[in-house]
Amino acid sequence: VRKIKTQQEATPVSEAGVVLPEAAQDQKVREFLENIVATVTSAAHPSGSAGVGQAQLDEFLKEAKQYLQWRKQGLIPSDGEQTNIIPLGDKTAGAYKVFVTVRGKIDQYLPQCEAIALDERFVQQMGWTDAELRGLDFDDPAVIEDVLRQAPLAKARPDRQLYFTEGINPHYTQLLEKFRQEVMAPVLGQAGDSLSTQQWRQIRDTFADHQAWVQARPDSPVGSLDADKLQAYLDEQFAAAVKKLIADSTQTAFVLDNVRLTEKLILFQANLIEFVNNFVSFPDLYSPKKRAMFEMGSLVMDGRRFNFAIRIANRSEHAAIAKNSNMYLLYVEIRPRGEGEKYEIAVPVTSGGKGNLCVGKRGMFVDVDGQASDAKVVSIIDNPISMSEAFTSPFRRIAALVTGKIESITTKAEQKFDKQTAGVLSTPAQTPATGQKMPAAGMLMGVGVAAAALGSALAYITKTLADTNPWAIVAGVVVAILMVLLPTSIIGILKLRKRDLSAILEGAGWAINARMRLNSRQRKFFTQRPRFPKGARGVPSLRRRAIWAFIIVIAIVAGGILAHNFLQWPAEPHQSTSQPADPNK
Repeated sequence: VRKIKTQQEATPVSEAGVVLPEAAQDQKVREFLENIVATVTSAAHPSGSAGVGQAQLDEFLKEAKQYLQWRKQGLIPSDGEQTNIIPLGDKTAGAYKVFVTVRGKIDQYLPQCEAIALDERFVQQMGWTDAELRGLDFDDPAVIEDVLRQAPLAKARPDRQLYFTEGINPHYTQLLEKFRQEVMAPVLGQAGDSLSTQQWRQIRDTFADHQAWVQARPDSPVGSLDADKLQAYLDEQFAAAVKKLIADSTQTAFVLDNVRLTEKLILFQANLIEFVNNFVSFPDLYSPKKRAMFEMGSLVMDGRRFNFAIRIANRSEHAAIAKNSNMYLLYVEIRPRGEGEKYEIAVPVTSGGKGNLCVGKRGMFVDVDGQASDAKVVSIIDNPISMSEAFTSPFRRIAALVTGKIESITTKAEQKFDKQTAGVLSTPAQTPATGQKMPAAGMLMGVGVAAAALGSALAYITKTLADTNPWAIVAGVVVAILMVLLPTSIIGILKLRKRDLSAILEGAGWAINARMRLNSRQRKFFTQRPRFPKGARGVPSLRRRAIWAFIIVIAIVAGGILAHNFLQWPAEPHQSTSQPADPNK
């Protein structure tokens, strides 16, 4: 089918309304089509060549008529009479060209003459200044040539005359002579030795209509063609021949459209199941051995491999929808190596914990083609990742709060201690009687007071613990932990059960009909922590250390309770509740 389509597209009239020059059998019509393509915009043809449609034909004929009408106004009448547009007959074009060349310099010179006729002091402000002349190198011929080209035609005179025989700028001598012979002589009737302001106005008025005609020239490439050929193209036979070819193209285009539809049908038949499997149902998304068509690749970061990544066009718009997914989501900027443009992807974290993931975290992204690129986290949507993290997050916040408070108190205490120590060292104590300095007495006294206070505090704590029932302590700790864990656990379980991949896809422009919940296997597949190679060891996990520390603390507390109960055994002697016998009975 594609072979037939290629053959059909190669024909000169394969597209409806578009024909190629080679479609014409008549050589003149073919040249007509070639000139249309060369002068006006062309129409696209399946073969890749430039063709002609009805719009291009109409545009060419329109511009050709406009150009020929404009040109007709500038033609010399058959009787040889002069017109306002052609004031000098066949010499008008040459004379006008000389007039345009010298017009700027004469328009500069004569007004200068008018100015000094009013006040000769104006001449001091004309021409080059001393500072400008000092900056020029008159040993360089190019500099001299440039200076003469920019200088006036001559020194301004109060009599308002331009004399061609004296004081003329040598750069314009030949041009002015040509002006005298080709412009002044035919316009004024003689090539005089001078030009007055009034004579110059007469010359300008003579060429006014011709100048307006020149400026009205149509801005069209058809003017590059021969005028006689353009006039011939206006004959109806050329337009009729092209219109017939355009009409014939409709039938061949009908055949080509059917071939294209056949090709499309075959492609749908061959690939529709694969397409809907990737964009309607998602078996390839959940398959460890396959990649869905919309997946971008895998992100390697923080010792883990995140296997689900989709490309996003607008982060803020995507985040507004993706926040409903209840998932911990990374927005990562990808910078391909080489000349590729950077782009952003959205990557969900589905298992484990946050670890060292944070904005600015760097890693590596491997796309579906195996190309590695630099990756950087630029934004995060924070949500629980796992139950263990949901349980421990309150305690982490409490620990961070307590640690911060202790650090604040410690810092203030250290500052106060440093201040007191500095005061003691800088002001040694004196005895009341003799007034002698005692450099260490104050410090020793302060240390003693501090030691006594610390001992008293420890004694109070020890006595309080000794007087308190150990089971009450354990019960209080357990109740406090449960009070923190219970609401956190409920919220964490609800969020984790509501995690939904569909919101992430919807943020990227998809229309998802159903929720895409995550099961345990999928969570572990989308976020993997590879095992260490055989014989290698990693850094011990802080979580494992924390668990062992918690177990040890519980064991110590339990041991202390058992020891306390053991030391209290045997119990106090049993007191009989029976009443003593009445001796009177």
